[in-house]
Amino acid sequence: MKFFVLALFFISSAHAQLEGRWLGVGGVKLTDGKTTMLFDPVITKPTLSHWLFNDEIIPNRDTVTARLKLWNVTQAQAVFVSHTHFDHATDVGIVAELTGATVYGGPSLQTVVAYQAPKVPFALVANQDTVPVGDFRVTFFKRRHAPIIQWADWHFHEGDIPKDFSGKFWQFWGGETWSYFVEHPQGNTLIDQGSRFVEEFRPLAGKVKNYFMGVANKKSIDAMMKENLGVLRPTNVFPIHFDFFFLQSETMEKWVMPGMELEKIQETVKTQHPQIRFEVPVRDAPIAL
Repeated sequence: MKFFVLALFFISSAHAQLEGRWLGVGGVKLTDGKTTMLFDPVITKPTLSHWLFNDEIIPNRDTVTARLKLWNVTQAQAVFVSHTHFDHATDVGIVAELTGATVYGGPSLQTVVAYQAPKVPFALVANQDTVPVGDFRVTFFKRRHAPIIQWADWHFHEGDIPKDFSGKFWQFWGGETWSYFVEHPQGNTLIDQGSRFVEEFRPLAGKVKNYFMGVANKKSIDAMMKENLGVLRPTNVFPIHFDFFFLQSETMEKWVMPGMELEKIQETVKTQHPQIRFEVPVRDAPIAL
């Protein structure tokens, strides 16, 4: 009987499907059925009042709980945030608190989490650190956030989170910016909302099966084809950070930010990299990886 139970366990584990899910903006859920990790799980959006009066951004617990239910997340083992701008870090504390997760990141994120949810465990990391999470291994690549206005090399709100952080809109400075190389027996994944290739990625050439690729601040489609896809040679590519993230979550998926050029990117991939599966994800829907 014991042998039969063990056999069933190993069979079910061997056939567990690695699954991804785009959560909106730069958010990604990654799970193998045993371990769940959330990257940039943002739900709460600022209103005009936040922009004008520097109001505190206060997540609604019921709204966050409902979104986690939609994502089929009852518990998570780890939460990561690529940087601490408002469209990435407003909900990190409450998400970790509700799911029992540990948050991993740099000093700026630590300041945010300490204010939002002081009892949530936090692990401080540095560039090129690798942390095990279940059967996953997550390596941190520190990079610079891509400029918002390219011709002027202008970066939005670049700098560390202030030590007197109290959740106010204009206190969400960018902090440390990370991309993540996630290794797993069922296939490796690169999660990079940064949009641009960095030289630190070059050793990952040929090692990336799934690529969640930010497109919001790309240098150009040609550069993306030559560098991001040409060097890394991923099997599957899922664009992220293309939605109109200023809108509240209930309407966000209906809007694509101007200049994203998703259809043109898709057609160019078909022409220049026909071996790559390029799929525009549906927000909140599971993706078999």
